[in-house]
Amino acid sequence: MTRIAFWLTLFCFTVLVVAKFDPQAGFARLIRFGETFQSRQLPSLQALSVPVVAHSSGYDGQFYAQVALDPLLGNPNLATALDSPAYRARRILVPATAALLGFGQPWWIIQLYALLNVGAWFAFAWLLKKELPIVDWISFARWFGCVFSMGVLESVRQSLVDLPAVLLLVMAVRSNGRSSAKPTTLWLALGNLTKESSLLAATALAAYRPHFLRRGLRYIVVAALPAVVWWIYVSRHFPSTSINSSGFGNFTWPLLGLIDETILSTRAILSGNFDSRYTFALIGIAGMIIQSTILWRNRQPDSPWWRIGAAYSILLLVLGPWVWGGYWAVCRTVLPLTIAFNLLLPANRIFWPVWIGGNLTILHAVWRFL
Repeated sequence: MTRIAFWLTLFCFTVLVVAKFDPQAGFARLIRFGETFQSRQLPSLQALSVPVVAHSSGYDGQFYAQVALDPLLGNPNLATALDSPAYRARRILVPATAALLGFGQPWWIIQLYALLNVGAWFAFAWLLKKELPIVDWISFARWFGCVFSMGVLESVRQSLVDLPAVLLLVMAVRSNGRSSAKPTTLWLALGNLTKESSLLAATALAAYRPHFLRRGLRYIVVAALPAVVWWIYVSRHFPSTSINSSGFGNFTWPLLGLIDETILSTRAILSGNFDSRYTFALIGIAGMIIQSTILWRNRQPDSPWWRIGAAYSILLLVLGPWVWGGYWAVCRTVLPLTIAFNLLLPANRIFWPVWIGGNLTILHAVWRFL
């Protein structure tokens, strides 16, 4: 039965994606271009007449897609097309991959950019199945909690960089601990070029290595070096010292962002506003607290996934209001925490209620995808 459930999950995901296909626009609907930024789009993108969501500012994928149209950042129009040029351009790996595979053709670049997350989902699902053989319903639940999590489905639904970054992290963890550290370093270096918070995962992996000061720090530096070189290149094209451009505005004092979101959602519900934005925000906050609590109550510092999950549970505490603007963005940001929780949740008598509590936002994730 679990084998059938596995293939049924793959089929359901495929249906969700195919439903987004448009005969004229292809899969560009997965990128979510907003009317607010339509007049600022690159001319090469405007010529494609991609679907635009009316009365909306769209979402982050629309900016990464335009970086894919000019990954070397030479087009002066990028400075106005992107909401935060330096911040978006730093996350170059996914846009650059789409540009390379699209051979410089704007239509194909946009289609491939939209589908890279889809390919990443299938690769992620398959690798997790190899790491966690599905032999019973508990192992299936662990796998399903990862592949249908809010963070994963949101990354696919809006063509973001979170899932590709986590896929590279899975590759790094799989190769970690072998005789040579080179493959792990490579995957982490690619992850850092995908999303800068991957540096946190690199640090967590290196933290338990013998002779940390001599080997672990070198491991972190080598993994970070390509990203640092690229960031310097970006800064020469988009020089800026603003908080918005640096990304530091995503952080605040510990617990402040989480508490503010809890108060905001509670007040909205008490005033009669039962919009899923607020109801599932409280459910999502409770779920992430459950995930963090389970990890810290069952400490396994020798486990790579425990160290990664613990690091992201600390990150959760300092995320600011820019991230909490939608709790689903927080789910994407701390996605490694969700994966660690599902993989390491003890298979005891309370497994199922705890698993449900930690993964209840799956319902909202699927609903948002429809």
